[in-house]
Amino acid sequence: MQSRWRQTRKSETARLFFLVSGENPTLPFAEIKAILEAEGYEYEVLSKLAQVLILKSDQRCIGSVARRASLTRACGRLIAHCKASAREILNVIKNTQISSYISPNESFCVRIKRVRGSSPELDRLALERKIGKVILRSAEKVRVDLKRPKKTFLGVLSDGKFVFGLKEAEIRGGDFKRRGLPKTIYSHSAAMPPKLARCMINLARAKAGDIILDPFCGTGSLLVEANLIGCRVVGLDVKHRMIEGSTVNLSAYNVVAEGLIVADARKPPISPDRIDRVVTDPPYGISTTTLGMKTSDLFKKFLMAIRDPLKDDGYICLAAPKSINVNRIAEELDFKHEESHFIYVHRRLTREIAVFKMP
Repeated sequence: MQSRWRQTRKSETARLFFLVSGENPTLPFAEIKAILEAEGYEYEVLSKLAQVLILKSDQRCIGSVARRASLTRACGRLIAHCKASAREILNVIKNTQISSYISPNESFCVRIKRVRGSSPELDRLALERKIGKVILRSAEKVRVDLKRPKKTFLGVLSDGKFVFGLKEAEIRGGDFKRRGLPKTIYSHSAAMPPKLARCMINLARAKAGDIILDPFCGTGSLLVEANLIGCRVVGLDVKHRMIEGSTVNLSAYNVVAEGLIVADARKPPISPDRIDRVVTDPPYGISTTTLGMKTSDLFKKFLMAIRDPLKDDGYICLAAPKSINVNRIAEELDFKHEESHFIYVHRRLTREIAVFKMP
């Protein structure tokens, strides 16, 4: 499997690995690729396993993914990739120039993660110890430190394979959880979870300085996440109380919007060619209003209206119920469908996260 992206930034490339969340089968991989495209990094996908992506790219892209991603757990330089056999794993690592990954007098630890019960015959702790012994013999004057190591070597067992690398970044979900559980901030039952909101901002290929519009901004979750990666934000909502709630929420995270406006998304009060990206979760549930329209008609009217303010190279990332076939609606209006991902919510709702580009 191979996938490529070519852009202007050039540098020596390295083989990199990304351990991603298992919350959705496709979104985490798509988010990484979208971040690289937004930040202008070239990449080539070398392999994809359950919750593991291996690619070739500028090593600096690790910082961008660590700063922006919501569905990646850890990433770093790839050292080895082989069949999940203890003998093969140890042989491959013995034949690797481990000393190029760790300096004399540095401390290290080895951690092994198992994805979805892969390779149950392998004892993780025993494998950690054996790999640690190989590193001790292969590198000069290094030592094991299980509590505060200078370097962490991470191995992942997935789909009968073993992926081994030097971990350079770890992304913890605590900040997203804290933003998702406000105690004194305005909330609503239909509010977009921060983790998914950030993922959608990334799928829209947003970058720092872009103007992001959410024409159904509700409580402002998408606007907060866009601003936290450096975007300028504009929010519309037909309900005055939602704009008041968004104002409170954005203020709590020190977000200063370019505008928060009580307005109908079918008639956005925005000048032509002003918006870089549109990211939104239009109403379609029983706890939200569809302005007295069928959900499919609301989406069509909104997409028709958004063409004028969106720049020619703009992207739209939106959430929609799978049942309305939003791809058909958008393509009838000449938007180019880039990708879709599906999230099962409950028996009556599967949510589609769709990305479109201006024709």
